[in-house]
Amino acid sequence: MRQAIVTSETLDTIDFIPTVIIGFYQNTHAGMFGTYFEKLKEDFPDVDIIGCSSESNIYNKLPFVDKSDDHLCVFVCLDIQKEAYKIKLYDIENVMEEKEEQDETYSAMMFCSRYFTSLEELIARFQSKEKYQPLLGAIAGVAKETKQRGTVFYNGNYYEDHLLLWLIDQKCYRLEGKSIYHFQPVGFEMEVTRAEDTTLYEIENRPALEVLEEIVGDISKETITSFDHPFFLKEKNKVPFAHSPLCSIHSVDKEDGSIHLYRSVKKYAKLKVGVSLGREEQEQQLKEFKTFKNRKNAVAFLFNCVGIKANLGLMEFVYLMDLKKNLHVPFIGFHSFGEIGSINPENFSMLHNQTISIAILSEREDEACN
Repeated sequence: MRQAIVTSETLDTIDFIPTVIIGFYQNTHAGMFGTYFEKLKEDFPDVDIIGCSSESNIYNKLPFVDKSDDHLCVFVCLDIQKEAYKIKLYDIENVMEEKEEQDETYSAMMFCSRYFTSLEELIARFQSKEKYQPLLGAIAGVAKETKQRGTVFYNGNYYEDHLLLWLIDQKCYRLEGKSIYHFQPVGFEMEVTRAEDTTLYEIENRPALEVLEEIVGDISKETITSFDHPFFLKEKNKVPFAHSPLCSIHSVDKEDGSIHLYRSVKKYAKLKVGVSLGREEQEQQLKEFKTFKNRKNAVAFLFNCVGIKANLGLMEFVYLMDLKKNLHVPFIGFHSFGEIGSINPENFSMLHNQTISIAILSEREDEACN
């Protein structure tokens, strides 16, 4: 499997004919991505090009996270067998009604233009025994100061209300990965007693914001902007909180005491407040990524929550340097508004906030692709 990671400045350095190109573009520069798409299709007429918008891009070269001109659009070019992958595009409004064929040997990467309340259910459906395992990916990122929405891209078109699945034949290629976060659950287990969609109204029959502020103090605009206090959220009692998804605060309503989240929450769900791990514990978490064996010609996709960037600041650069040093795999990625991956390697993937998720694609050298 030949691969190359390029930016807008290095498109002319691709020295092989790719079959698929995956690109990430800062959502304020989607038009620029379309221009590069035209150039790439002119050079490689048969290539499939898929993409997803970002808040900002992650690029392996330095490594660095930046908004400079040469990082506005980044691409990974792959020469993989055409018959070994499929691309499916779904309308979010109708995706739950779609009937899936039995692609038993496929793993998948998912890019979704925005969050919708059935997304967790859809991920669980795709992760059934007959479906796509593993399933990794992210929700499109956007610059919060803009009014634009996230998009996914497929062969020349942008989609605001769609999700895109890139299915990869497990007989030919290995897709592996996981998610980590730098928080730990604290305090008593609490029950959601009133909620609707992404709004949390009551915890233990009291206004949700009142309960939260008793634990962590005043929730200010600065607290929300820096993503300081996410919730650990679980719906199944047998799952430990440490293996449950994180759920970040989008905003609060001081008048009715409600908390608006980046994902849906149901009545009777259990939750705990999350607080940041110490530096030593964070470094220990990062070591989980080092368990991946280095694969020949592999490439990694890295999805960092915008909350990771806000909460860690310059420390994110240190983590990227550490990944580059220990993975020995080139990587590309972006800052997203939700990450899809598994906290525990034995569990199915879930939708998370404030996680660092990695997906590593490599060619199977020990098995023939029929």
